[in-house]
Amino acid sequence: MAKLSAKKQDELIEQEKEKLAAIFSEVSEEKRKVADRLIERVAFMKITLQILEDDIKRKGPTYKFEQGTQKMFIENPAQKSYNAMINRYTTACAKLFDLLPKGNDVGEDDGFDSFVNRR
Repeated sequence: MAKLSAKKQDELIEQEKEKLAAIFSEVSEEKRKVADRLIERVAFMKITLQILEDDIKRKGPTYKFEQGTQKMFIENPAQKSYNAMINRYTTACAKLFDLLPKGNDVGEDDGFDSFVNRR
């Protein structure tokens, strides 16, 4: 992903928001208000993380810094931003998906129901 214009970034963010909104279309109205705000943040962070990740892939996590006679390797600013944002993104996603109704996961049949039904 090359450097994107603000318009292209907004388009990608909107696409991501639409994907997430579809997942949360069935939640209650109260939870939907909270979900909508989190969806906006998560969509923004996802696109930003993709941009940062591309920058890190192209330039590397560190680069050689030179100022006069001083030379050293320092961390790429994109790497610092990525490291901070990925933790926040993960937390926001967890909070967002906690708003989904808990599914009725059907476990393995242990035979109890069929035993009870035969009686």
